[in-house]
Amino acid sequence: MHPLPSTARCLWSLLILLCLSVDVYANTSATKPNIVLIFVDDMGYGDPGCYGGSLVPTPYIDSLTEPGIRFTQGYSVSPVCGPSRVGLLSGMQPSRIGVYWNPDMGAVQMPKAHQILPQALKAAGYNTGLVGKWNLNNPGWDPMPAGDYFDQTYDVMVWEGDYWPNDNGAYKGVDDRNYGSSKQSGIWGPAEAGDEYLTDRLTRHACEFIREQKDKPFFLMLAYNAPHSPLHGKREHQEKLQHIKSEALQLYASMVLAIDDGVGQVLGALDESKITENTMVLFMSDNGPATTRFKGMPEAWPRGELLGSTGGLRGHKGTYYEGGIRVPFIIQWPSTIPQAITCEQAVTTLDLLPTLCAVAGAKINQQMYVDGHDITPTFSPENPALAERTLLWMSDKAGAVRQGDWKFVYDEDDGEQLFNLGKDPAESQDRWQQEPEIARRLKASLSQLQAEVPPPITPRKSR
Repeated sequence: MHPLPSTARCLWSLLILLCLSVDVYANTSATKPNIVLIFVDDMGYGDPGCYGGSLVPTPYIDSLTEPGIRFTQGYSVSPVCGPSRVGLLSGMQPSRIGVYWNPDMGAVQMPKAHQILPQALKAAGYNTGLVGKWNLNNPGWDPMPAGDYFDQTYDVMVWEGDYWPNDNGAYKGVDDRNYGSSKQSGIWGPAEAGDEYLTDRLTRHACEFIREQKDKPFFLMLAYNAPHSPLHGKREHQEKLQHIKSEALQLYASMVLAIDDGVGQVLGALDESKITENTMVLFMSDNGPATTRFKGMPEAWPRGELLGSTGGLRGHKGTYYEGGIRVPFIIQWPSTIPQAITCEQAVTTLDLLPTLCAVAGAKINQQMYVDGHDITPTFSPENPALAERTLLWMSDKAGAVRQGDWKFVYDEDDGEQLFNLGKDPAESQDRWQQEPEIARRLKASLSQLQAEVPPPITPRKSR
């Protein structure tokens, strides 16, 4: 055999390298997990059966834990809708860009160097889709249109809207310049044959996206607005809800049933597409359950009734007690998490951006300020301990800090309080007087963050 001329040898070597590069890229691309993030609105920590819920069965949500990871101390970064989405999508404290409460969402803007989650995943080769509630725009300002961040969007909601269509077949609050309910709460539907419940409509779009994208890595954010008000239910559920005495809670339960059925259909679409094994499915809520104090309620309904369950935790949506910020937090990824794991370590929705970037091979811009941590070590059955850290929640008038089992809570109405969550998860015993030094240390962490961040985008008066 005659040796190849030097030029030919170089060309041959280059060809081999190119083939290897293609092969490596193909293998890397093939192993990138698909990601489906199911983000529900105002669902309580104690609503799913896998968290002790008994209001209605949630078999499909529960199935995400078998196999999968069920975090018992999973938190949203905020007790209200808008800031919770800013934190999840950006990986940073919403206050760093002046977002403290829902009114700030009208003018929210990300720093130029900061990529939010769909942007980072798109740069890593993912096709991205959003179905449902966005909340980073405003009908009047529209500073962050969803279409600027996702490849495909379906039925984008700004804030809240009706679950049943009006006489013209339109859903107020969906893909229009209006939001809020056009109907009085307490509506059972359909009103006419062919009416499609909004949760079912969002599920349908999500399943269509999965089937269309099954041959390439994709990121789908399925952001159900349920079970957020207005309370609109499906008449077909009424018979199985007769054990619930309150009509408000019956409607809420119907909305949870529709979500669970939607999760089942999404899992079915993954199975049908033969991509279940390498698809990461995440399920969580944006904050704790609300109470019946919203506009448009029937006059006969009692005010202040808790919708959903906190699992015995204190507080509700809008508060920094555990019931307002601790949420269902589940991750399923069969090829990597082959068994059921219960993780009792504290994690937060701020962790999603660095975690999903890690599993997707997406780079995080070094100029980005990321408060979240990569929690992939918890995917191991050994469940190694994460690095100790301080968790912070803050609005302009209230906030909370957690270090280990200790939690400091500040509120204009209730003042300063200190709780030991290890001994008192229900936050029933204020330990401020017994442990003032711990309280001051935690308060100092909150004060440090307050000194670093700008004021709220939208100034608000004291309550």
